[in-house]
Amino acid sequence: MHEYSVASAIVDQVKVIVEEHKATQVKKIIVTASPYDVIIPELLVEAYGIIIHGLDKFKDSTLEIQISKAEIRCIDCDYAGEPDEKGDPEFAYNFICPECGSRDTHVNMKNLTIETVDLVIPDN
Repeated sequence: MHEYSVASAIVDQVKVIVEEHKATQVKKIIVTASPYDVIIPELLVEAYGIIIHGLDKFKDSTLEIQISKAEIRCIDCDYAGEPDEKGDPEFAYNFICPECGSRDTHVNMKNLTIETVDLVIPDN
């Protein structure tokens, strides 16, 4: 399961953040993913739950995945924005520019990113 390794990497990164801030508890992690990331959100959340089982600082924490909007840039006319509905969202090479009709487009592929980590940090 690919999602397990992604969830493990998220937990590893958050562990570093927890140590940097001397946090006592992780409450919530929000990540964003491209609509073209090969991630099944439900499986990622399930894998996260498996990985944090037994990690006291992660107890009762949640992982929220937000999917960013698809965006293309046309090489021919420099259009930047959402792809035309005529494009096939399953195939990045198949988008048609809504401005000029060109298929010479590039999809804005953002990597999965940890956006926020909600922590409990002691006052001292």
